Amino acid sequence: MNDHWSAPTRASNDALRAQIDAMLDTFNAEKSALLDAQSQAVALVSVWSEDGLVRASGTIAGVSEVHVAADAFKRTTPESLGRSITEAIAELKRQTTQTQEQALAPLSASMPDLSDLIPGAPSMKDLIAGLTPPPPPMPEPVVEAPSTLVDDTDDEEGDYFRNRSYLR
Repeated sequence: MNDHWSAPTRASNDALRAQIDAMLDTFNAEKSALLDAQSQAVALVSVWSEDGLVRASGTIAGVSEVHVAADAFKRTTPESLGRSITEAIAELKRQTTQTQEQALAPLSASMPDLSDLIPGAPSMKDLIAGLTPPPPPMPEPVVEAPSTLVDDTDDEEGDYFRNRSYLR
């Protein structure tokens, strides 16, 4: 009687073992792909503003550094410099988001959605896409009214400070 059950049981066990081995291989491959995607998604990105005065660096987690060119205060106004900083940070956000999406695209394509596994369940991919807000629009430049308290006719003191180093 043991011989009668042993052949089908052995074949069944071998099939199950092969299925488990295939699942483990798939798991290890996806784990490796996830680790690669994670390292790509957190890679440091640096961008310059269009006028070359500001460099912003960071990852998808946020901005890690904002560098302002040494001569920026001589070459531009505070309002223009503020727009350059905003522009550089917005471009950094756009590029880091794009890097993350490219890194995770192969994984999201290969992973089944909840609605694929459970008939009638909501799609998690659609839910996550709906939770991600679109990037905010670039703010309009702020135009300040000229001050009536400052006399611009005699600006020797202003020239003195503009043309000198603040640090000695």
